[in-house]
Amino acid sequence: MKAFNGKTAVVTGAASGMGRALTQKLLSFGAHVVATDVNDDGLKALVSGHSGNGKLTTQQLDVTNQVAFTALIHDVAAKGSLDYLFNNAGIAITGELKDNVQSDWQRTIDINQMGVLYGTLAAYEVMRAQGFGHIVNTASIAGLMPAPMLALYAMTKHAVVGLSLSLREEAKVYGVRVSAVCPGIVETNIVGVEQMQKLKLGNDSPFDFIRKRTPVRPISPDQAAQAILAGVVKNLPEIIFPLHGKLSVSTFHNARRVWELAVAPGLKIMRGK
Repeated sequence: MKAFNGKTAVVTGAASGMGRALTQKLLSFGAHVVATDVNDDGLKALVSGHSGNGKLTTQQLDVTNQVAFTALIHDVAAKGSLDYLFNNAGIAITGELKDNVQSDWQRTIDINQMGVLYGTLAAYEVMRAQGFGHIVNTASIAGLMPAPMLALYAMTKHAVVGLSLSLREEAKVYGVRVSAVCPGIVETNIVGVEQMQKLKLGNDSPFDFIRKRTPVRPISPDQAAQAILAGVVKNLPEIIFPLHGKLSVSTFHNARRVWELAVAPGLKIMRGK
């Protein structure tokens, strides 16, 4: 995609999953990517595997540290321009809300919601001054519809969608673009086997479980990155993918009773019934 050639992009959560795939795609398109993650070993592995056309810079970053996040954004801008910020870092904690403890919801809010806000505030300041730029915030289809057994995750993703779509309208006058990324099921490590065991669903990975029990087929991080960047080029307000994600959102909004009937059996399984 020519749109990214020679551009500078900051990607959070770049050491694995969609963040890693986004970084690799952007590099292949000739971008300068500042890849950040709390996982320094993962960043080192990213560097060792780099073979794209673009320039890769890495920096360890905890997105819950507003001072550090703001400093990184300003440092990138001071060396040229900040064309894209991909606020991608996030976590998911499963289980019924009644069983989630304070540390669960505090950590989820700190990373998924406040981390996105800190990056957005810093990048928006820089981009307003530049008169251009694109903030791309990773939400989820769980930010557009209910996600039982992922209530904390859904809460923060709804917040990310609300922030992104509201700021999108405010930002137009300054030449700044904002998009919310709303994936369906992408095969990353955001939900591990330990979370499946917490739900009493056995020792399968969540993706093996989904393949065995449902007609849904998770997509790869590489496929997700391709869809995200295609949506960014089109300046879509909500980048919803893949087909199962689009159908889920559409069914919930247009045929809610059908969606509720489809979800009910899955909830029974997740409750061990």
